[in-house]
Amino acid sequence: MVNTNNIMAIRKISTSVFTVLLLFGLYRPIQGQSYSQTDSIFKDKLDPLTYNTEVRPLVDQSKVIAVHVSFEVVSIVDIDDVAQSFTVNGFLGFSWNDEVVAWDSAVYGGQRVIHPLPEQIWRPRVVLMNTLGARDLFGDDKAPVFVFNTGDTYWAPGSLFPSSCELQLTNYPFDTQTCVIKLVAMKNTVDELLFVANLPNISQTYFITHGEWNIEDTKLNIGSLTSGTLNTSTIEMTFYLRRRPSFLLLNTVLPVVFLSFLNILVFVIPVESGEKIGYGITVTLALSVFMSIVSGMLPRSSLNMPNLTIYLFILLFMSMLTVIDSIIIVFLDHFEEKVALKRKIQRKFKRAFNKVNTLQRTVSSVNVMNDDNPQDHEKNSKSLFGSTDSLAGELPGSRESTDCPQEDSLRIDKYKLIGKHIDAVSFVVFFVFWLVTTLGFMLDMALS
Repeated sequence: MVNTNNIMAIRKISTSVFTVLLLFGLYRPIQGQSYSQTDSIFKDKLDPLTYNTEVRPLVDQSKVIAVHVSFEVVSIVDIDDVAQSFTVNGFLGFSWNDEVVAWDSAVYGGQRVIHPLPEQIWRPRVVLMNTLGARDLFGDDKAPVFVFNTGDTYWAPGSLFPSSCELQLTNYPFDTQTCVIKLVAMKNTVDELLFVANLPNISQTYFITHGEWNIEDTKLNIGSLTSGTLNTSTIEMTFYLRRRPSFLLLNTVLPVVFLSFLNILVFVIPVESGEKIGYGITVTLALSVFMSIVSGMLPRSSLNMPNLTIYLFILLFMSMLTVIDSIIIVFLDHFEEKVALKRKIQRKFKRAFNKVNTLQRTVSSVNVMNDDNPQDHEKNSKSLFGSTDSLAGELPGSRESTDCPQEDSLRIDKYKLIGKHIDAVSFVVFFVFWLVTTLGFMLDMALS
C-alpha cells in the first residue's frame, strides 16, 4: 500500500514546479540531450574557478542588471488581529540575463537549458523588511532554476511571507485592510541592481480562497530605500483585503443584540416573582462575557477604538442602569411593608398607652369619690371600672387606631402604583435608547 504522505509530498512538488513553469511561461517541450553534453556546460560555465556567485553576471560591471519580478500568491495563511501580523504563502519569481553563463547551443549538441542549484549561480539577495520572523527567507532555498543558452535565468523561490500589518479595526468585523509586504535588495544599490515589475498586479491564478478574508485588489510596485548614502531597490506587494463578517456576525454581534433586548424585559417581570434583580444581573454577566471575548480578539494597542467595543460598552452600561432601576423598584415594594409594620407597632403602643392612661384617671376618680362619700366606695368603683372599656373607646387615640388601617392601605397602594409607573416608564425609555443605539450601530456598519 502506497504511503499517503508520500503521495501528498509528490503532488506538492509537482504543483510547485508546474507553477514555476507557468509563472515564467516556460512550459514548452524541451529536447533531451546526452549526459556528457549537459555536464560539459556545468564544467565550462559554472565551475567555481571561473564563475563567482558573488559578482554580478555582467561582462561590463558598470552596467545595471535588471531583475524582473513577479509574485504568485497561493493562500492567505493568517491575519492576526491581536499580533497585527499578515502571513501569505506564495512564489516570488525573478528573471534576469546572466551574460557569463550564456553558451552556444550548437557546441553542446543543441542543449539550450540547464537546471543548476540556486547556490551555483548568482542570485539577487532580498530580505523582508517588515517581518515578524526571519528576514532572509531564501537562504537555503532549493527552488528550481532555469538557465537558458541565451543567459536568461529564471528563479522562483516559494516561502511563507510573515509581515507586520497595522490593522484599522474601527469597523470590525466589517473592516477592510491594506497590508504591504516589503522586500529590499541587500547586496546591491540601485546603480548595480534594479528591480522591474513584470505585471502591475499580483497573480492569483492558483489562489486558494480564505474563509475569513477576501482579496479585493493587489498591487506590485517597485520603489527604493535610502539609508544614509546608500539607495537600494525595493519590492512592495500590496494586498487590499475585506473581512468576511458572516461568522462573527452570527456568533458575536447578533447574540449581543438579542441579549441586550432581553435585558429590557426585566421591567415586565413583576416584583412579587422575586426574579427581577436576578434576571437583570444574569443578563449583565452574559454581556460582560461577550465583551471579554471580543476584547480578546482585538489588539490592546489599537489606535482606533472599534465601534463594536463601544457598542458593547454602551449596552453593558445600559444593563447596569436596568439593574439599579430594578433594585429601586424592589426597594419601594419592600419599603411599603416596613412602613406598614412600623405603623402597626405604633398603633399597638398607642393602645397600650391609652389603656394605662385611662386606668390611671379611673383610679384617681375613685379615690376622690371615696374621700367624699366612703359609703359609695364599692358601688362607684364597680361602676367606674366597668366603664373603662367604653371610656377607652371614646378616647381620640382609639379612633385613630380604628382609622389607621385605611390610611395604611392607601399608602401601600400608593407605593405599589409608583413602582408600576417606574416599570412602565423605564421600559419605554430603555427600549427607545436600545433601539436608537442598535440601529445607529447597524447603519454605521452597513455604510462602512
